[in-house]
Amino acid sequence: MGNAEAAKSAYEAFNNGDLETLKEGFAEDCEWQTSDELPLGGLTRGRDAIMANFAQLPNYWSSFSVEASEFIDAGEKVIVSGTQRATGKGGSFEAPFLHLMEYRDGKVVRGEFEGDSAKALKALG
Repeated sequence: MGNAEAAKSAYEAFNNGDLETLKEGFAEDCEWQTSDELPLGGLTRGRDAIMANFAQLPNYWSSFSVEASEFIDAGEKVIVSGTQRATGKGGSFEAPFLHLMEYRDGKVVRGEFEGDSAKALKALG
């Protein structure tokens, strides 16, 4: 399986709430970067810590999804674009996102997720 296919499988697992399958695609020493303005944001190190953050999303959002529309295979890196949707105490939002995923030996070693943190903060209330 190529890296773009691995990224597609990861998005499918995430959107299905299948964190065990998702976890298998991450290296133990991976890093995950999101906006440090958001709960669970900033730089998270280690597969278990990243999965723990993902598991906490329902504590902040009554609904949360990332719908990937394009996967650009750049060798060891995959660029994903799509739409993020979520509902929190302050309302709902929809915004485009970009995600850069870096792979080593078929596993994610770094992810950088860029979305509209201003809309997300407003929706969080």
